[in-house]
Order: sequence, then structure tokens, then C-alpha cells
Amino acid sequence: MDYRDADFAGEVWDGREFEGCDFTGAYLVDLVTTGCTFVDCDFTEADLSGSRHERSAFVAATFVQTRLVNASFNGCKLAGSTFDRVGARGLNFADGGDYSAVSFGATKLGAQHLAGARLAGANLVDTDLTGADLSGADLRGARYGRTVLRDADLRGARIDTLDPRLCELSGARIDVEHAIALAAVFGVVIG
Repeated sequence: MDYRDADFAGEVWDGREFEGCDFTGAYLVDLVTTGCTFVDCDFTEADLSGSRHERSAFVAATFVQTRLVNASFNGCKLAGSTFDRVGARGLNFADGGDYSAVSFGATKLGAQHLAGARLAGANLVDTDLTGADLSGADLRGARYGRTVLRDADLRGARIDTLDPRLCELSGARIDVEHAIALAAVFGVVIG
């Protein structure tokens, strides 16, 4: 379905399903979705500023140069979605959620509440997660490179690929087992 440049500002959608839809350039400011499903939908250059999404799924969705200023995704599934050069000031991900295999690209996601979130296989290259709460998050298989985790809370997170040479970790809070694994990257033997 073609919704390019459509105006859905301020609408409330409950349980609606979209597949393969093109929302390029759509005006979705203050849109509210609850339990909606968007599969393989394109939100390139769409404006979702101020939008709120509760338990909605954006599976394999594309967000390129999308305005997500002050948008919120609470308990949502964004598995396999791509974010690239999005306007994310005030963007809020909360209440866990499934972000497995998502690509955040060069996105600033500082101070996000991603405790318990599923980020397995996520592409976090060039992603800024300064001050993010990633406690208990599943980060297995995530890809890092120039990733900023400054002051992030990683306690209880499941991590298997974190290389401190690929991330900035100053001020990050980690568990003892994470510290041992990070030391091993540099060949340090503890004990």
C-alpha cells in the first residue's frame, strides 16, 4: 500500500496491520499506535515526532532520515529494522522490547531505558548509548565499533562479543564476570 506523503497526524491506531507499505515522507506527528503491526514498511523521511507506540511491532522496517524527535516505543518489537541518520533527540525506548538484529547505525540513543531489552545480533557500530540502562539486556552477538557506552549500566547484561578496543566504556557499570572477560581481551590472567 502506498501512503507516501500521507497525513496521519494525531490519529490513534489500535491493532491495525500493515505489510510492505510505503510511508516515505508521511506526516505521522503525534500518531498513537497500540498493538499495531508494521512488517517490511518504509518510513524514509517520514515525520514521527511526538508519536507514541505501545506494544506495536515494526519488523524489518526502514527508518532513514526519519524524524523521531520525542517519539516513544514502549514494549515494542523492532526486530530486523534499520535506523540510519534519524533525528532522535528525545527518542525513548522503554519497557524492554525486542530489538534483535536491529541496525542503529550512527544514531544517538543516550540515556535510553533498555533494561531487559533483547538486542541480540544488533548492529551498534557508531551508536551512542551514553548513560543508557542496559542492565539485564541480551546483547549476545551484537556488533560494536566506535560504540559509545560511556556511563551505561551493563550489570546483568548477557554479553559475549564486547571488545573494549571497539567501544568507549568510561564510567560504565559492569559485573565482575564482565570485568574478567574484558581483561582477557588484553591477555590479562586473573587469579
